[in-house]
Amino acid sequence: MMTLTQNDTQKILEQAYQAAIIEESLLRVDKKGKKTTTKMHIVVVDRGGRIIGQKSMEDAWMGSISIARAKAFTAVAFSSNENALSTRAIGILSQPGQPLWQIGNSNISEGVIEFPGGLPLYKNGELVGGIGVSGDGVDKDENVAIAGAKNFEAPEAIRVDVVTRNLVSYKG
Repeated sequence: MMTLTQNDTQKILEQAYQAAIIEESLLRVDKKGKKTTTKMHIVVVDRGGRIIGQKSMEDAWMGSISIARAKAFTAVAFSSNENALSTRAIGILSQPGQPLWQIGNSNISEGVIEFPGGLPLYKNGELVGGIGVSGDGVDKDENVAIAGAKNFEAPEAIRVDVVTRNLVSYKG
């Protein structure tokens, strides 16, 4: 079974951090009212959902730590070697009338997130973990998660957007 090495985890965290430091914040401004960059928490979990790496930016919201962890957990918990679901996809599939309606209510202890910012991570086509990012807006979070997952992306054939012929978005 493939796993994320310590070097892999550090690479993922650094890739995400480098994207975060240039991502314009949706909600933050400096003392003169000028837009600033995001402040985020980035979490990487292994295949079992255990935190194996975390990078937090100064002044990132404390509440975002548990959200980033839950995003990483959600991405890995609902993906496999045969399917890749992002937290964006979980959000779409958990709406009324959809196949995962109310899935968030079934996993209260670990926390299931139904909005963007979490992606599964793969090595050689095998699920090895997840990345979750939380900070200044979910689309910003997803941009940073995508950057962090570079070279650890899900195989295209198993991504939910490909499997459903774009009926369900994998990422924005």
